[in-house]
Amino acid sequence: MKPDYDLHIHTTASDGTLTPEKIIDMAVEIGLKGIAISDHDTVAGLGQARQYLDTTSYSLDFIPAIELNTDAGEDEVHILGYFIDSKNVTLNQRLQEIHNYRYHRAEQMVSRLQKSGVKINFEQVQALAQGELIARPHIARVLVNNNYATTIREAFDKYIGRGGPGYVPRYKFLPDEAIELIKNAGGIAVLAHPGLIRDKNKVTKIINSGIEGLEVFYPEHSPEQIDELLELVRHHRLLITGGSDYHGPDSTESRSNMGSAGVSKQLVDQIKLRLTDRL
Repeated sequence: MKPDYDLHIHTTASDGTLTPEKIIDMAVEIGLKGIAISDHDTVAGLGQARQYLDTTSYSLDFIPAIELNTDAGEDEVHILGYFIDSKNVTLNQRLQEIHNYRYHRAEQMVSRLQKSGVKINFEQVQALAQGELIARPHIARVLVNNNYATTIREAFDKYIGRGGPGYVPRYKFLPDEAIELIKNAGGIAVLAHPGLIRDKNKVTKIINSGIEGLEVFYPEHSPEQIDELLELVRHHRLLITGGSDYHGPDSTESRSNMGSAGVSKQLVDQIKLRLTDRL
């Protein structure tokens, strides 16, 4: 059965290929009742989306969200935040620090690639990054456009992934801090695509760190993984979320089409109830 809500969507504010306005139009067109725009490490697209919605007659339920990229040892762990206050001062200060580091990291990566003989420049990366955030997928797309790789995945594997000639370590940002930032901004913290985390002990550790929900329904979760996650949800009394991780057409970052994974209105109402219980 088709979900009512897709709670994991990206726009040009981070590494998506569609603007917030186009995402909203598409969501209405395919019949979703609500969406969450959850760009990586930025809230820049949220105000843009809300302003656009206010000019339409759409009845789409819009949930302000974010996806914070963190590291737990060798695993990259993503923490989703729902119903956040996008103007929260502490959150925005930390996001600005992350934005500055990402920018300088991208500059360093391009410089290292140039020194290894790859003929690309930072201006090409900036031109692809339509939003305020510059991320590794933008560099990967430049590598593909300049025929150094045939796919984004190949660009990561050969050039900018761990061990590649252009690799620069990420900023140090732990799941615990991301959870705290989201809660301080009035939001609900959820572990994104837990089925992709190799070390299952880390999932348990993050749950014990105060996560409030698990992204159970996700395009790359198998039926067996979904059953395991639902058991974790029951055991720890967590919220259930789900989404497609849609990045737009022509993006290899998209796991599937918008609305291909998500949750019912009833499950979203449970998230809203959790927020009400805090008051």
